[in-house]
Amino acid sequence: MSVFFLFFPFTALADKQPLIETFVLCNPNFFSTIYNNKDELQQFTNIQTVDENLAYIQVTNRVDASKNFLYFSTPFKYKDLTIKGYYDSAMDLGRIGKYYFWGFIIDNDIKQIKNTLNFLKWKNMEDNQLYIANPKIRNINEDVQVWHDNNGTVIGVKTVPAPNTTEKLLLLEKGANMTLLICSIQGVVSSELLKRERPDIQ
Repeated sequence: MSVFFLFFPFTALADKQPLIETFVLCNPNFFSTIYNNKDELQQFTNIQTVDENLAYIQVTNRVDASKNFLYFSTPFKYKDLTIKGYYDSAMDLGRIGKYYFWGFIIDNDIKQIKNTLNFLKWKNMEDNQLYIANPKIRNINEDVQVWHDNNGTVIGVKTVPAPNTTEKLLLLEKGANMTLLICSIQGVVSSELLKRERPDIQ
């Protein structure tokens, strides 16, 4: 079985980051990175183009738990990690808020993933089950480009964001059937904010 490394092609400029290192920032540049590498990625999964700058990995149905993930035809390698699929979930929980998750399914032990991504500052939420990094927060009255570091003591996917706020963070989670490295936006998510952060959602 061939292995596709998640680095930019050899002919690309040397200062470009690998796909995973762009992804963990949890910002819209990830979708530009997919576009820039769509020709290589299309060999392993379904890539959809948004416009001449943006593209995304398409799952069957992000609101259906049985169809909101896919496995690549060939696993990807990033350093010592095996990236075997993609996850994309969306939930509207009414007054609690909207929750959007997107990222990768990784075929490694959660501690190994955390150690390989040791350039991130991980916060232990549940030992060997759930870690978070890069937590951000914004008020709904702020410009959609504005995010602040979230230094709150209660942060994470299993908590409810404060009223009139949106949270964004990177999650490393060991589930029953898969280990996920995913970004999350949760809370009050306006259509304008969603369009900026998730241009793959039309």
